[in-house]
Amino acid sequence: MHFGFTRQPPLKERIVHAIYRLETQLNKLEQTSTKLHQRDREMFERCIGAKASGDDARAAIYANECVEIRKMAKIVLASQLAIERVILRLQTVEDIGDLLIQMAPVAGIIKETKGKLKGIIPEVSYELEEINRLLNNTLTEAGKASVEETLPEEASAEARKVLEEATAIAEQKMNENYPKLPLPPEPTQKTLEQPLTTPGTPIETTVEELPEKNVQLTEPELEEKLLNYIKECGGELNLNKCASFLNVPVEEVKKAVAQLESKGKIIVQ
Repeated sequence: MHFGFTRQPPLKERIVHAIYRLETQLNKLEQTSTKLHQRDREMFERCIGAKASGDDARAAIYANECVEIRKMAKIVLASQLAIERVILRLQTVEDIGDLLIQMAPVAGIIKETKGKLKGIIPEVSYELEEINRLLNNTLTEAGKASVEETLPEEASAEARKVLEEATAIAEQKMNENYPKLPLPPEPTQKTLEQPLTTPGTPIETTVEELPEKNVQLTEPELEEKLLNYIKECGGELNLNKCASFLNVPVEEVKKAVAQLESKGKIIVQ
């Protein structure tokens, strides 16, 4: 009677597989980051429009929605940067000794990252746990102790340093890519529902839809609100969006633009 044993893949093959799975999760995070940015832009424009039309209550709701979206976006972006660092470290592994050196900080980075993502993108969090288990099993099968048993203090410090750097860079990128809100948010407003759906499905947010107000504006009032709207939008004007935000017909917006131009208050280019 003969017994066969399943041959385990070579170390390099396992590392390549782990890197591939990490890159797959990285792509999912990038997709989520893009969707969050698009959603924030939509809420930001609504906030600007509500502010320009004098509806501070609605503007505050949209501003709070932006704040919650940006909190999630920062976590996702920091997670992207951390996973990129993990991939770079694994790409240097050539033998079990290299893996033993790199595995301690890698395990710490993945553990912290999956914890932060658990309430946002559970699918990615679960996959990171599986990747960590794969790498840890590789050490165990090679006769090395598991990472949990051998994690030195300096490795934990190294992992914390990587995570702190990722968070700092994410903060900087958020400041560069997300415009400043026109008014401080109110902390009592309802926030985003969690968990966030995974990439490939719509990102759902909860914004209370307030009824549109039918306001009759005099010409001077409309011109003033239009001028404020243009200032809030950085000199850009979309007639349809402006008319929607101000609750007036597009033709009235066109007339108000012409009046402001004739008075020298704006220059149409």
